[in-house]
Amino acid sequence: MYTTTVGRTFLRTYNRQFNKDYSAKSFFEEVFVPLFFDHPKYMMTAGNSPLENPKLSWDDMIKGEKAFETPDQRKNRINKMIQKIENEKADASIAVGYGVLDQSAATSGQITNIDIPNNKEDIYLSWIGAGLGIGVVGGITILFDKPELLMDVFEGWKYYRQYLENNPLLKGNQINTWNGQWISYRYGFAFDKDDPTAGLNPMEKTNNDLFNIPTIIWVKVLLGIAKHFQGVNLVGYLYNIGQTNSTIGFIPFKLDEITRPNLFYEKIFGKEAFMRNIKQIEELYGTAFGIRVACQYGSIGVAALEPKGLKSYMPSAKGGGKTSLKKNDNTKIIIFNTYLIWILAMLNNDELWNQSQQIAKLLWAYEAEAEKLRTNRTNNVKQLLDSTSAKVFLQNLIPIVEDEVKAGKDVILYNELGKMINSLPSYNFPYFNTLIKFQYALINK
Repeated sequence: MYTTTVGRTFLRTYNRQFNKDYSAKSFFEEVFVPLFFDHPKYMMTAGNSPLENPKLSWDDMIKGEKAFETPDQRKNRINKMIQKIENEKADASIAVGYGVLDQSAATSGQITNIDIPNNKEDIYLSWIGAGLGIGVVGGITILFDKPELLMDVFEGWKYYRQYLENNPLLKGNQINTWNGQWISYRYGFAFDKDDPTAGLNPMEKTNNDLFNIPTIIWVKVLLGIAKHFQGVNLVGYLYNIGQTNSTIGFIPFKLDEITRPNLFYEKIFGKEAFMRNIKQIEELYGTAFGIRVACQYGSIGVAALEPKGLKSYMPSAKGGGKTSLKKNDNTKIIIFNTYLIWILAMLNNDELWNQSQQIAKLLWAYEAEAEKLRTNRTNNVKQLLDSTSAKVFLQNLIPIVEDEVKAGKDVILYNELGKMINSLPSYNFPYFNTLIKFQYALINK
């Protein structure tokens, strides 16, 4: 039923922005249905409602093997829908996101003994709200109850209709998937308000020679939203509607945290390098696990942006993790740098960047100092970087300090290192130690 809430927010904003006075029903009949359903190809699936014809084979119609419905047939179907809404009690067959009246049905989980008012306007609003959902990989749709965002999603509706009309082999029924692609592009660096679709080409070919809109990963959507609404945190409602409905519920999105890695990357490596590598960088974020797992954190912030493969570099009970970096491998360097920046974003302290570099240089100089003792010193450094806790790190630091004392070296920097490691919160140590490890690998390269 949250689709109704979002639909209401949108319609109120729409009427105010365009100086209109639409009711939910009049907007549904005059704007929504003509755009979404009064065409050979629909913009969204209509479920079990009269708007949907389950006997139609969209693939066969798009290929020209079967005829589309005639305008009169569509009109008849639309009229049946209006009559059903006006004369029957709201359920999943006419209201998006509602439960069913049959207690034995697979979607009966929302049945309640609470007497919910049978408000017809709410039913129309549920369709409008559902059309504003943002679809992401994992079969999840996200609804945000934020007026400006909803109006920007709405802006993309007409372009999706244009794509359907201009590309005969493009499948329909993908409005939520389109919304994800559109809002990511709309809030991206390449968007040109004077030519809104100039750089937008989200279609991909399917196995049966048709085209569809690929579902976008949630990170790209949220990075765009976070960039556009800087300093604002949003709550999204996550759900899936299919043969059976499921909901994750309301999840806070910490947009200030989501933008943090990119801000750190630009600060550390420069804007030019960030813009040059942004596509590869953003494709790494959030790849360690899907959005359903990310929601288990209770909120989605920088932790959910963890890049895939990073865990193999972090010390654990099974071992210290990888440390190598191939020479002149630009892709690998971008991956390493993205790992570094995500760790820095988790620590949320850019001063630790310089400190980790200084420590890495200190260890590299220690290892390189005496060629005959190189193997022993290499093992000492490896053991230090494989430390699984601050306590183990300090213990592993002792033989290095002893070597430096014997060689007559100043150990003030090692003393400062020990104090800093001892002062770190325990949950930050693995990240900081891995940060040192990456810096050390980059120096060795």
